[in-house]
Amino acid sequence: MSNEPNAGEQQKAGGESQGQGAGESQGKSFTQADVDRIVRERLAQQAKNQFGDYDDLKTKAEGAKTLEERLGTLETDLASARTEALRASVAARFGVSTEKGPKGEPSDADLFLTGTDDATLVAQAQRLAAREADRKKQGNVARREGNNPGGGAEDPLREFTRNLFKNDPE
Repeated sequence: MSNEPNAGEQQKAGGESQGQGAGESQGKSFTQADVDRIVRERLAQQAKNQFGDYDDLKTKAEGAKTLEERLGTLETDLASARTEALRASVAARFGVSTEKGPKGEPSDADLFLTGTDDATLVAQAQRLAAREADRKKQGNVARREGNNPGGGAEDPLREFTRNLFKNDPE
């Protein structure tokens, strides 16, 4: 026995399909290309109905991302502004200079007040103010600088030096 249908079965099957085709010929008949086109159109319409608002949702999601980014930037700017205001307030309270140097050097506040919270900035300013007070209290480091503790014109070392170099003040 073979798997191939015999001629009688083919004829019978063909007759049935011809009988059905005859009933349908009064209606519409489609080629395979027409069926493929109709199916593609139907699937596209179904996808559009199911995911029709995808582009709108995608645009809204991108807008939400940009809003989140803007919000993050604004929060960062706000924190920075608060820190700068706090730094200026602490510098004014403890007498720390906020003026830049003559050649554009950073101010004392920029150099020494580097904290971001109130406690750290106050501690830094107190330490800087204490060092400045100590410096003023102790005065010059070389206390006798500019003073001549030596004797007058009758100093033997001075006399020797004059004789050595033959330098007479007269």
